Amino acid sequence: MKRPTVRPGKYPLFAVLALFAISGCDATSTETIILGDVRADFEFEFDGSALTTGRLQDVASQSTFSVGPQLASLGGFTVDEIVSGRVTAASIELVIPTFVGSGIDLRAFNEVILQLRSGTTVREVASRTGFTANEPAALNVIQNRDVGSLLSAGAFDAVLQVNPASLIPTEDYNLEVVLTLSIEVEGV
Repeated sequence: MKRPTVRPGKYPLFAVLALFAISGCDATSTETIILGDVRADFEFEFDGSALTTGRLQDVASQSTFSVGPQLASLGGFTVDEIVSGRVTAASIELVIPTFVGSGIDLRAFNEVILQLRSGTTVREVASRTGFTANEPAALNVIQNRDVGSLLSAGAFDAVLQVNPASLIPTEDYNLEVVLTLSIEVEGV
């Protein structure tokens, strides 16, 4: 049986290029880790006479939120290591007023739209039209909406655009929105 001959200079160049390509991929690849079930809570307070029935109006959250402490507790990550983030679930609940048997519940609202905000960056992340008496109520999350830039900015807040159906003018209202976030961070 005759052995194949290898011509000098033909295959060594190919081998060198293949080795260079493979080692280049290893050196530049970055693995990421997905951190799920990161929770963020926002409260929204307003007077019943402050909103007009039948049109969307902005209500700002009472505080800001930062995922930094949760990232640190989930493996020592920082906001600088955030690659991307998205809202995976959102719910809303009427905290005040709470009159048992009064019929005051989320049916007092026609529509709500939730936006996250940091500086001039605003991202709509969830909404709902039409409510039942069941609370808390799930909001419809905008799938795959990246909010990583908001999360990595440090603190961010939320705006709830509210279209009331019927509010009692003399009542104070307090709504709570709970978000579940999935955050992708640079791994080791």
